[in-house]
Amino acid sequence: MSSHPRGDLTTRTLAMPADANPSGDIFGGGVLSQMDIAGGIHAGQRAQGRVATVAIEAMHFIKPVHVGDVLCVYASPERVGRTSLVIRLEAWALRRRLGNV
Repeated sequence: MSSHPRGDLTTRTLAMPADANPSGDIFGGGVLSQMDIAGGIHAGQRAQGRVATVAIEAMHFIKPVHVGDVLCVYASPERVGRTSLVIRLEAWALRRRLGNV
């Protein structure tokens, strides 16, 4: 695991209680949704047009995102073709909005 995110900061959002389970952790689907949004933003900028998510190759959850954390999603292109592209996404949590990963 890297100590610094790779790619361009694409989205930032504050984890809110409505996004959490009873333990105060953000649902994995909520994190995945934010990553999909970031991927769409990055892909749309590269394509200069409409894009769609076709597949997700893998997802690894390393640590939970808690209520009050800032969820940052970084995007970087891995492969760019004529009609498709592959984007690497990383989600990082800034603990309690203070910047401690």
